Amino acid sequence: MSLSPALVVGALYAGSERGLAADLLAARAAGLAPLPVCTQLVMAGGGRVTDVTDVPTDTVGAQIEHTLATSDVRGVKIGVLAGHHTARVVLAAVEALGVPTVLDLVASGPSGETVLTAQGIDVVADRLGVATLVTMSRRDAELVTGGEIASLDDAQVAAQRVVGRGARAVVIRCGDLPYRFYDAADDPGGDGFSAPLSFDLLYDGDEFSLFEAPLLDGLAEGGSSVFAITALSRLIAGDALEIALQAAKRAATDALRFADGDRLAYAPA
Repeated sequence: MSLSPALVVGALYAGSERGLAADLLAARAAGLAPLPVCTQLVMAGGGRVTDVTDVPTDTVGAQIEHTLATSDVRGVKIGVLAGHHTARVVLAAVEALGVPTVLDLVASGPSGETVLTAQGIDVVADRLGVATLVTMSRRDAELVTGGEIASLDDAQVAAQRVVGRGARAVVIRCGDLPYRFYDAADDPGGDGFSAPLSFDLLYDGDEFSLFEAPLLDGLAEGGSSVFAITALSRLIAGDALEIALQAAKRAATDALRFADGDRLAYAPA
């Protein structure tokens, strides 16, 4: 069976299974043939940032041009975009393709590295409609919307703002937020459960959907890659958005549950 070629855009982390490395592993597990495009070289991990170097925009454009000329790309996953010039080039190319696209908007990494400039955030925020689905962490949703997200109620407001800026659908990875901003002891999503839950909130412009799974602690990195790549693979296969996200949540949770130390379990989706 032939694999569906997918353009995978992001940062290459030295000595770490983050960014492109995680995307490539997740894509192969999800049945895709990943075609990488590197936007940034990052030396960060363990809470330390040694260096962050942007790939020249012309070089990023050349990578995309070559890949599109030599492969029948069926979908795109966009991660780190570095700066505003690169963001414009990547998003323009992807818009012209018209294939299922998942944009994982990332502004800063877990070690504190800046992977998207303030101008870059503005460029991406103005072009959210390029993607079939936009995903982002709670922290990055706060940067894009300019408001604090302290509860799932706040996350709903943020999701509406993101869609209001042009996104077709958005998922905010909320983690273990309470339902509302009050004492967790009174929260039906908090102490009332035998174990804390991790929430992902979807808003498609009409309805909200909440995806729940046990909150898993650990050192493994790359869970967001598994989520976004699995969602993309299902969208390429023709699944409805909610079905694709159910599969994505399940795959990301399993990858963390069966992780070996800091290495995710990249099981076939």
